[in-house]
Parts: sequence; structure tokens; C-alpha cells
Amino acid sequence: MYQHDLKIQKGLKNQIRIQFKNSDQKRIPISSTATFVFNMFDSATQELVLQKNLSVLDDNVTTSTRGLGLLELSESDTLDLDRSSYTFSITYLDSDGTYLPTYTNTYYGISGTAQLLDDVYPKLKPSQEVVSFPPSFNADIDLYEHKSGNVYAYPELNSNTALHTAAIYMNSFRGTVYVQATLSNTPASFGKYTTIWEQAYDDFTGVDYVNFTGVFTYVRFMFVPATRPGDSTNDDPTYWGSLDKVLYRS
Repeated sequence: MYQHDLKIQKGLKNQIRIQFKNSDQKRIPISSTATFVFNMFDSATQELVLQKNLSVLDDNVTTSTRGLGLLELSESDTLDLDRSSYTFSITYLDSDGTYLPTYTNTYYGISGTAQLLDDVYPKLKPSQEVVSFPPSFNADIDLYEHKSGNVYAYPELNSNTALHTAAIYMNSFRGTVYVQATLSNTPASFGKYTTIWEQAYDDFTGVDYVNFTGVFTYVRFMFVPATRPGDSTNDDPTYWGSLDKVLYRS
């Protein structure tokens, strides 16, 4: 018999001690040459998802290690498995080459429950897709600006060195792109923002990546198209191309 409920952390090295006992709950010695196999199954489909041999810690001398086996799972063993409850069993390789069951309790139960958890690392939020950049005319610079509006930056989830990432998708784009941020909890649609990053492009096609840090309530993405030489307006997309979308994650 052994402890029949396990908690395993996904994507980490797990070291789990399995204690073998008799029906009177007394530790029983196990041979260092014995082979015990841990088998983990999908609870719904009964598909085998993981199989590992146990290491025997019992040296037949030390009382504290009597009847102890060690299950060692590497990071890669669980990385591709879903966070869920699984069924597991432990079998013993007999001298004739056949496998015998070991039991979880005095009622000859042979399976236990393994909970695969993912509690150690914070989960990344999915990217927010920004695809709308309505134009507005800025009389101070006599040019059109295209602003995304307010994009929530989840300040409650960020530390003082919070990392933000943005992927900017452009096609033959000419102009300047700005990343702006605000600490206001209720900014207007085109509220007051501070520019924290800017970059000029000249006929750029592809994806450019931006990383910046800080705790902000909202961010927005703005671009000012370039003006065709000789023209007085920057409202000609046949010249300045397009900025199609921004994928943003805080």
C-alpha cells in the first residue's frame, strides 16, 4: 500500500516519495533491485500519458527509508500535458517477467488520483488585438493622426517593472508610430497621454516588436502617416501604406 493521492506541478522537476506498507500499515522492506513502474492515464480515455520507473531508496539498513521508492519527473515529462486530474497505478516487475499490481488501500484498490497543477508561474494574459485607428486632424501640426483609443493595461497584475510587449503589423508603411500611456483611471476617448516610445518607418513591410516597462492604467497606439513630397496633407494611403494591427500584451 502507498499514498494514493498525488499533486504534481506541471513543467517542473517533481520528486515524489512513495511509501510501501503492509496491510497493518507497517513499512515493509523492498529490494534495491526491485522494479516498480509508475503509470499515469487520462481519466476519461484511459490513454497512457506517462510511464516512469521508481528508484528504490530502501537500503535495508536505514529505518527512515524502509519501503521507500522515489518517483522523479523531469520538466519535460509534464510540459505537454493538460492541467487536469489523472489516474495512476504502480506495478511491480516479478521475477518471471510479468507485472503484479500494488495496492493503494486494504480494499485492494490499485489506482490513485494524480492532480497535475500549474500553480508556480503566473499565467500570461492573451494578447489584445487592436485593429481600429480612427483618424483625427491635429491643427497644431496640420496633419492627420490615427489613434487606437484606450487599451486597458491591467495595472493590478503588474509589478513596478511591469513588462509590456507589442507587435506592430505594417504594409509598405511610411510614417511615425507612437506608444502612449496614461495613469488616468477614466481617460476620455482621446484623453491626455504621454509618449513613451516612437519610431519612424520608411516603406516598411512586416512586424516590428516593441518592449516597454511601467505600471500604466491604459495605453494607446498612434501613428502619423508621412506626407508625399510636394503635398501638404498626409491623407494619402496609396503613399504611406497601412498599419494593419497591433497585438498588445501587458
